[in-house]
Amino acid sequence: MATGIAALVSPQAGHFDLMTGYHGDLWLDLDGLFLRPTLLRPHVRWLAERLGAHGIDAVCGPLEGGAFLAQAVADALGAAFLPAYRNRERQPAGYCLPIAGGISGWRVAVTDDAVNAGTAVRACVAELRSQAAEPVAVGALLALGPAALKVTVDLSVPFYPVETMTSQVWPAKDCPLCASGTPVTRRARS
Repeated sequence: MATGIAALVSPQAGHFDLMTGYHGDLWLDLDGLFLRPTLLRPHVRWLAERLGAHGIDAVCGPLEGGAFLAQAVADALGAAFLPAYRNRERQPAGYCLPIAGGISGWRVAVTDDAVNAGTAVRACVAELRSQAAEPVAVGALLALGPAALKVTVDLSVPFYPVETMTSQVWPAKDCPLCASGTPVTRRARS
């Protein structure tokens, strides 16, 4: 039985198309994280302490869950909030910021509700760098599988997950579950 943050996301094992160009063996109902904001308050404070130590000017997060978390952390730190909107022209997970320019030189932390393959976090960091902002840290409520190492190595920033869970992800074209004929699991509705 899952406890802590994991209990809020109703983990489901199987073979899932994560809709980011990746397949994985775990599905989480991430909307469950934000039903009771009071339950997240101590985790938001924990993230704010770690991210704030990097002298940040703003917190950025991909809509939806990452932005909810980014806004809460920004509020705790008195920092600016930068929601990253999905840009359908940039596939599979491109994001854009509503502020063009004006953030050059800003030190920005990126947050997401859960980091699995890291596509959303990677896209937010790329967008920040394209606007001459400096991504200085990443925070998440959950890190799945090897996400913590991938974020730190691939993006060259420290990563602060509140909790970690075991899982596997693969580029869809390399998915061993597909290769073995395992059908994609239908996600349960909460």
